Amino acid sequence: MKARKLSTILAAFLAVVTISACNPSTEPTTNPSVGDSSETTTSVPSTESTSTVDPNVKTNEDFEKARISYTDANGNEFPLTRNTLYTNSGDPHLDSTQPQRVLVIPFGFGNGKYDETPERLEKINKVFFGTDEEMEELGAWTSVASYYSRSSYNKAKFEGKVIPTWVIWNGTEQAACNGVTAAEYGVNWYRTEYAKENHGALGADAEPLSYFDANNDGFIDLTWVVYSHPTTSTGEWWAYVTYTSNKAGATDNPNVKTLGFASIDWMDKKYQGYDSHTYIHETGHTFGLDDYYDYNSYWSPFGKVDMMDSNLGDHNAYSKFSLGWVQPWIVDDSAEITLRSTTLTGDCFVLPSTNYNGTAFDEYLMVEFCTPEGLNEADYKNANEGIVGFNKPGVRVSHVDARVYGKSGRDTYLIDNPEEGYDIRLGNSKGGRIGIKVDGDYWPTAQGSKEGKNMAHLTIIESSFDRSKNPLNDSGYTATNSSLFKEGERLNFTGAWAEVFMPSGTNLWNKAKSITSWTKDGNKDAQNFTIDTTMTIDYSLRVLSIEKVDGEYIAKIRVTKTA
Repeated sequence: MKARKLSTILAAFLAVVTISACNPSTEPTTNPSVGDSSETTTSVPSTESTSTVDPNVKTNEDFEKARISYTDANGNEFPLTRNTLYTNSGDPHLDSTQPQRVLVIPFGFGNGKYDETPERLEKINKVFFGTDEEMEELGAWTSVASYYSRSSYNKAKFEGKVIPTWVIWNGTEQAACNGVTAAEYGVNWYRTEYAKENHGALGADAEPLSYFDANNDGFIDLTWVVYSHPTTSTGEWWAYVTYTSNKAGATDNPNVKTLGFASIDWMDKKYQGYDSHTYIHETGHTFGLDDYYDYNSYWSPFGKVDMMDSNLGDHNAYSKFSLGWVQPWIVDDSAEITLRSTTLTGDCFVLPSTNYNGTAFDEYLMVEFCTPEGLNEADYKNANEGIVGFNKPGVRVSHVDARVYGKSGRDTYLIDNPEEGYDIRLGNSKGGRIGIKVDGDYWPTAQGSKEGKNMAHLTIIESSFDRSKNPLNDSGYTATNSSLFKEGERLNFTGAWAEVFMPSGTNLWNKAKSITSWTKDGNKDAQNFTIDTTMTIDYSLRVLSIEKVDGEYIAKIRVTKTA
């Protein structure tokens, strides 16, 4: 759960994600055919040969890769990531492409009610910074640091230290159930101890606070508070990320800005008390990623199978793109594309929208190859929190609308210069998050209408779906193996897919609709807009083959440019 800061500090917004179990043995094996209008669509087997490749057909190397950086007016190159946007808005997050250091604060109460022992301190150490070898010996999954090293293909440098003793709060429990309060208290405690002879309870080899500001911006790169109080489903004893209103401090005395806050009892869910899932999910927010579930519990756009949806497996290709960890091919013409496992290699490609700006921060279709390997293996095969991942390989297609807004106005989309953006314009909460207008947008049901189908930040485009129960009409919906495109299955936006998965109900991109102004409609803000009917999705896909070659999964995908 991520708490956003607008003009002032927001208190943590709490939500409980409803988890639904699925049974792979009962999955439908259906796939919508072109133009199908039935309630449950049927499979279309491939009749195309996969053994010969026309030398005139374009392949991966014929396409440019998307940009993950930008060049300023002085010719200097900078990463273009989620952190770029948050830094623009005044809330710097972890830099996903540079070394960052994390201060982990074990936060206790010293009243004998909770398990504030050296053994629990060591568990915090292992869950955050344990090596793969150490976690394997413990029968655990992975540490936070190892997860982000592997998920980023070693581009993210998540380093840091756990304070070697419990930091004991000197007030009431209720007064401490706030992440900002606890983080500020812990950092001030650190300052006090470090100033003592031999650095007091920190020990003689303690690092100065400036160690935790690797980029010298006057802020601790990330403060993580792991508290001993049990998690509660109501109130603020929950897991979330939030921010202080602090200004940058001196380089030798940085201040708290972005922080994580969670109970140690999340570790106890599984893996012999070394479960890292919740801390990995929340750390994803500290890199700038949003939740992909719906805080309002109306729908389930991404179908739950993702670390930022239901704490499951690896991050998806779009998340990695927005953090600068992958560079998708921009496939804007007919071609035959080969993908290796995305989680293992970073292979993926985008089908660009009209006037695509070549970055993660626009609208496009993302195509990745999901396999039950690497960071996916444990959760995809054994489930986590009752959710089973994709335990068979397949191609996942997602509709991404990551257009950003800038300082010129929260009600617009910034396309030409996304590096000037402040945040993603859309969220995955239907109607917008807690009433914030900028987090929601919709496609009108008719020209001149004031309401319509909501547009989402990230939506899975399923291979097999039921009109009566799918990601866009059921909050409990969970994607399954049949949601992925398998050998012989195809996707064409002239029929059922567009009707179900595109807000327009047609093959128009979201960006075909332009907000021109806002007017009051009673107590609501109503959009005035225009629609450009030439902005259509002019691609179809067919998975030619999925096979294992020399122990490596390979998917071959035919893209057809239809206009």
